[in-house]
Amino acid sequence: MKKLIILTSCLLTSFGLLAQQQTLFGNVDNWGGFGAPIFEISSIADESIVSIGGGGAVIMDNFFFGGYGLGTDDANYSFEGEDYRIKYKHGGLWLGVTSNPNSLVHVYGSTRLGWGKARLRQDGDDIFTDRIFTLTPELGFEVNVTRFFQLALTGGYRVTTGINDLPGLTNDAFSNFVGGITLRFGGFDDDSDWDW
Repeated sequence: MKKLIILTSCLLTSFGLLAQQQTLFGNVDNWGGFGAPIFEISSIADESIVSIGGGGAVIMDNFFFGGYGLGTDDANYSFEGEDYRIKYKHGGLWLGVTSNPNSLVHVYGSTRLGWGKARLRQDGDDIFTDRIFTLTPELGFEVNVTRFFQLALTGGYRVTTGINDLPGLTNDAFSNFVGGITLRFGGFDDDSDWDW
């Protein structure tokens, strides 16, 4: 009888523990999603550029994760009497967090991890090409313009690796401070009315 009581107690305790189990996504209070044009101001090879792209993500409470893509061909570059246009593009994972997202203005931070290519071009043809990896952490603030539109203004630093075959250029020519403007459109919590 004593063994039966102990076995029953163990089973009831096990079921009680199962009922209290926490999961990665089971404790999220708010879900949402967004799409976003991204504008990034920086420099490549000492020339100011604007990169344009976009991204999208799933929101879980104050955290979001998704993907992005950015690119530019604004920079001119000369080496040993030859003139080139630099084409630089990358895309990959986009992770971010907001603090007090229901406040009109709140802290915003994200990190983009991307893979892509840097090329030197002449007359529309690729002359030299390197595969690259980029890491861009950024921090700033975000403004809730409407329930479906948030504007983020950020500053950060883009780290680029993989530059080996572009004559006269190193990773440092592509690694630089960045300023960003992100326009996030979407539903940012469970209370958002998706009927625009």
